[in-house]
Order: sequence, then structure tokens, then C-alpha cells
Amino acid sequence: MTRRSSKISALALAAALGGLLPVAAGAQTLEAAMATAYASNPTLIAARAGVKAVDEAVPQARAGMRPQVDATATVGASRTSINGAPSGFSTEPRSVALNASQVLYDGGRTWNSVDAAISGVDAARARLADTEQNILLQVVTQYMNVRRDQEFVKLAQNNVRVISEQLRAAEDRFAVGEVTRTDVSQASARLAQSRASLAAQEGALARSFQAYGRVVGAPPGDLSAPPPVPPLPATLADAVQEALDGHPAVRAARFDEEQARFDIATAQGALLPTVTLSGSVSYAEDQSANLSNGITSGQVQLQARIPLYQGGAAYAGIRRTQAVRSQRMSQIHETTRAVQEAVENAWTDLETARITTRAGREQVAAAQLAFEGVTEEAKLGSRTTLDVLDAEQELLNARSNVVSSERDEYVAAYALLSAIGRLSVQGLGVPVEPYDPNENYVAVNDRFFGFQRDELTEWKNPLSP
Repeated sequence: MTRRSSKISALALAAALGGLLPVAAGAQTLEAAMATAYASNPTLIAARAGVKAVDEAVPQARAGMRPQVDATATVGASRTSINGAPSGFSTEPRSVALNASQVLYDGGRTWNSVDAAISGVDAARARLADTEQNILLQVVTQYMNVRRDQEFVKLAQNNVRVISEQLRAAEDRFAVGEVTRTDVSQASARLAQSRASLAAQEGALARSFQAYGRVVGAPPGDLSAPPPVPPLPATLADAVQEALDGHPAVRAARFDEEQARFDIATAQGALLPTVTLSGSVSYAEDQSANLSNGITSGQVQLQARIPLYQGGAAYAGIRRTQAVRSQRMSQIHETTRAVQEAVENAWTDLETARITTRAGREQVAAAQLAFEGVTEEAKLGSRTTLDVLDAEQELLNARSNVVSSERDEYVAAYALLSAIGRLSVQGLGVPVEPYDPNENYVAVNDRFFGFQRDELTEWKNPLSP
């Protein structure tokens, strides 16, 4: 590569990267990249907020067995006339009342709703764990993609350098009549091809930088060599069994079915009586021009409501929840099949990548010897310039294949960990405080009053939020 073309290529790469991400300094480990993504990835943060929203379904369900209290106040004025003539008699009624009610029995609807909401929370937490797995796997994938593409750029740069030397050698041999103009043209064409390949690899590296920044939330610096792969299951059968027992997606599907069962019981409660204890205290005045009367009253009632027929709505509700539960059962089978397929695919990909890597390294060793032999033979005149260029291309392809297969092997190993449900910051030893969804649940589970105060809940005027 000439000095001018090298400068242009470097500027192009810098522009592609600098347009999106700032330059990062210092080496970065895979664990640090995971920690950064775990703390800042918007998909993960949104999933955590979603779990918090599901948490609130539990106190909402508990409210069915908690007291309901309200106060009312009325004020008015009236004037009475007789035969169209004002009588001069007017009143100004005013009253205040405090009402309270407590459900004593509702056919188990409240407690079944609470159990259903708790199952919903468990399902949401399992889906959060699955989202965490997906994000961590994306981090590993993008981390290895950047390292792979950096190696591709280095190989392409070396290829340009080697072919440039071949072109100079061909020009020198042409000058003394050892080769023809054809040899020089072939070397020149191959150099142009190598420069185009270098530009393409630099573009791919720029895109990998951008994808890395999107997932991790920070640009890659000097990426360190990845750590050894964590222990994997010994056999495919062990991997499948572990996935079916504990994969977050499978657990979420089972909690969904459990929630549907509680929903059936809740719907059946609509056929049972409801017993409510209620009471009220009130004070009323009826002021007139001549007198003012104040009346204080209170009452307590025990009311039983027995449903006889609601137009079929209650029965339709039961049938609907039964259909939903049947749907959830099928979704469990669907999820387990998908998880098993993912495990088997990951296992196959890992085995294939391992074999490909071993074979690729053998290919590199053989291609290196072949290139060196062809180069020496060309110096003696028994090989053409094209033979040398072809040998160099074969060596480049072999090295590129090894880089690619090593990346594939590492990513496939983590894909297998994700497929069996073992990809977590705790299991990988990522230096970050694990998110605990139970903290918010405990904070809101038995909360009777209050909410988070922020700019969205501030009242805009004295009469409305």
C-alpha cells in the first residue's frame, strides 16, 4: 500500500468510527463490558421497570380485602313557592358523611387474584432473567465481533504489504528481463484487490464498533483477550435436561400456566355470595330563615349479596379462563421444544466450530509452508508471479478462517450457556451488583399509601394534577 492510500484508509475508518462513538482509552475486559451493559443497557432497564409494574398487581389484588373509606359533603339552597307566589320560605341544606366498608367474604376471588398476581410476578422475573441472558450474549457476540474484525483488518493490511513487496519484486525482475509485463500486471491487479478488501474490512470493523456501542453503551477500547469459557455440560443430554429444568423461558411459561389456574378459581368466585360489612356517620343541617336544625346519624350494615343470574357473563368468564389455561399449557410445550432446539443447535454449532478451528490451524501451517516454498521456487524461476500471489491468497484465507472459527467457537460456547439458562452475572463472576427484583416487591407488597414523587406526579394547579 502506498503512503497516500494508507492515509486515506485510516482517515475513512476514523471518520466512520468518530461519527458515532468517542475514542476510548485503555484495555477493556469482557467482564467490564458485561458490567457496563448490565448497568446501562436500555432494553435491560426497560425490562426491570416492567417487572416493577407487574409487582403493583399484587397490592392491587390485595385491595379487594382491605377497607374502603370515603367522605362526602353536600351543600345547596332551595326556595319554596305556593301557587306561583313566593312564600318567603327557603332552606340551605348542608351535610357531611363518612362511609366505610369491608368485604368479609367474596367467594375467594380476592385471594385467588392475589395468588394469580404473585404468579405473574414470578413469570415477569423469569422473563427478566431471560432478557439479561440475551443482553449478556449480545455483549459476548459484539465483543468477539470487534476482536475478529480487528484481526481481519490486520490480516488485510499485512496482505497489502506483502503484495506490495511482490509488485516491487516483479517490477525489478521485469526491469532485468526475468519476467514479462503480464507478471507485473497480475501483481498490480492483485494489489488493487487487496486494497479493496482492506477497505471492506475496515468498514466491517466500523459497523462492529457501532453495534458494540449500541449493546454495551460505551465504545470499545483496546479489547483484552477473552477469559476461558466457563464449564459446560458434559453431554448433550445433560445440557437439554438442565435447560428444561431451569431455563427462564420455561419457568416463565410454567408461571403463566399457574396464573391461569388461579384466574379460573377467581372467575368461579363470581358465582358465590359476597358478604360486606359497612358503616357510615353523617351530620346534616337544614337552615331556614326562622330555624336551624342539625341531625347526626350513624348506621352499621351487614349485607350479603347472592348472585342468581348475571346474563351468563360469569359463566362466559369461567370458560374464557379455562381456554386461556389450555393455551398456556400448549405454550409450555412450545417453549420447551424451542429451548431444546436452541440447546441442540448451540451444541452442534460449538462442536462444528471446534472441528473447524482445529482443521483451520492445520491449514494455516500447511499454507504457510506452501507459500514459503512457492516464493523460493519463484526466485529460482520455476514458479510464476501468479503462483506466489495465489499462495499468498490461500494463506490469507486460511488465517481468516481460523480467526472466524475461533470467534464462532467462543460465541457458540456462551450461546450454549444461554440456551441452558446459565448465563448470568453471578455465574460468570461479572464485577457488578446483581439487580434484585425482590427489593421493589417487598417495598410495595403491603403498602397502603403513597407513590413515587417526581415531576410527572406534581400538581400543575391546586385543583388537578
